[in-house]
Amino acid sequence: AAVTFLGMMIGAIVWGALGDSVGRRRALLSALLVNAVFGLLTAFMPTYGIFLTTRLCSGIGIGGGIPIVFAYFCEFVTCSERGRYMSWLLVWWAVGGVFTALMAWLIIPKTGISVVLDELHHFSSWRVFLVVCSIPAFAAVLGLYFMPESPRYLLEQGRDVEAIMVYKKIFKWNTANNPGAEYQLTELEMPSGRPPMELDDKEGRGAVAGVCGTFKKVWALFMQLLMPPYLRTTTILLCVWFMAAFGFYGLSVWFPEYIKLLKSEEYDRNATIVRGTVYISERFNASRLDNVRFLNVTFNNVTFDEMVINHVTFIDCKIFDSIFSDIRTSRTYFRNTYLARNMFIDTDIYEYRFQNCDMTDNIFSALVPGCTLDFDYNIHYKDVFQENLIGQLTLIPGTLVTALLLDHVGRVRIMAASFTLSSVAAFFIWFLDSKIGIIVFEAVFNFIFISGWNALDIATTECYPAHIRTSAYGFLSAVSRIAGMLGTLTFGNFIYVSRAVPMLTTCTLPTWTYDVRRRTSIQVWTVSENPNLQ
Repeated sequence: AAVTFLGMMIGAIVWGALGDSVGRRRALLSALLVNAVFGLLTAFMPTYGIFLTTRLCSGIGIGGGIPIVFAYFCEFVTCSERGRYMSWLLVWWAVGGVFTALMAWLIIPKTGISVVLDELHHFSSWRVFLVVCSIPAFAAVLGLYFMPESPRYLLEQGRDVEAIMVYKKIFKWNTANNPGAEYQLTELEMPSGRPPMELDDKEGRGAVAGVCGTFKKVWALFMQLLMPPYLRTTTILLCVWFMAAFGFYGLSVWFPEYIKLLKSEEYDRNATIVRGTVYISERFNASRLDNVRFLNVTFNNVTFDEMVINHVTFIDCKIFDSIFSDIRTSRTYFRNTYLARNMFIDTDIYEYRFQNCDMTDNIFSALVPGCTLDFDYNIHYKDVFQENLIGQLTLIPGTLVTALLLDHVGRVRIMAASFTLSSVAAFFIWFLDSKIGIIVFEAVFNFIFISGWNALDIATTECYPAHIRTSAYGFLSAVSRIAGMLGTLTFGNFIYVSRAVPMLTTCTLPTWTYDVRRRTSIQVWTVSENPNLQ
């Protein structure tokens, strides 16, 4: 997760600038292609290090595409209906999340032990899942290939003839039912663009000079964000994006992890306690020994054979002249135990499972090779998939509500209402003590919060003129990825503390964000409604 966020941060900055320098369509095509290719390659990576590298590159493509797609799409629709159409665009972000959750539910094994068994196959299910998830990315590349460049970008670059051709094509699409209609405007009536950015050409025209010239142009674009008249807008949106992403991504980690904690606590409460028993010449060969605590138990000439030992703890026990054969273990430990003259054959009972034990003349033969990670067989991915699917589904109606209200109510009012209600809703975190309660709360919270997030996306796109639009969005998006990483790390540490901590943190962030928006609503709308910036 962290390496994907890192890739999205890099991609947002680099491709955001490319969108303003080489064009929306070319930059978006390259970003989508990077995401698609490396997303597919990830499924075939043989080692964890290379796997992380391809995930990083795929994340770069994802992060690079997001700033450009907003600018590219908004420059094809009229200002009066921009909020509605861009909200419809955001609906498909939620649909993509639902698609991913459904594919995970259908493809990936749903229990920890089934994951281990699935890994015995050469091409395991999680690899199939990654291949399936890369298909929409390739489809997006194919679809975008047949789309024209943004006419607004062409005008900004002084390419009026190309812009008029695009406008005529759009007019032809919109008047397909009226073949006799003719486009009325000419190049002379087109809105004027900005004069092209002048760069020093003393360095020559070679490849190195071209790279240096592009870098200077990109740097100049970013510097405009930090100078008047955009400095105030950039500073405010920077804080808003950071706070919103910190809270949202942090809670998105806290919800599933807290469900796992509740299930783990319930599982521990249901453990079987065996105390002071003596087993002599017995054979344990059931398929599974699960959730048992042996306290001060004696095992003499006992055989454990062809079984899975899951969440079993031997405490203050005596085990001698016994055999452990063909055993697979998970979260199984021997503590303060005396072991003598035992044989461990074809097992994964590694040295770290013996904690403060007295061991004499034990034989270890044919330990299972490979990764020695103590993987938890008791994980139930069905609950994770269910929680994620419901959370993604609730984003769709929330986005639809935004589409209906955004152009009538206004961006700032939607953000204010959404984040205020999110702060109020966060107080109910204190009462979450069951899986059902957490899932219901997450659904309600996502429904409320997504309206403000969508309004922020659209307002950010409208707050900057076309010549720095994707650079600005990319920069702010990169900051949100940093906030997302910090949020996941911070809220991850809240799992084992009082629910008051995530409750108060979540309450504070949207409230502060709302206060910033309230103080700056006039400034944001003044920029977005300036006819020179449309």
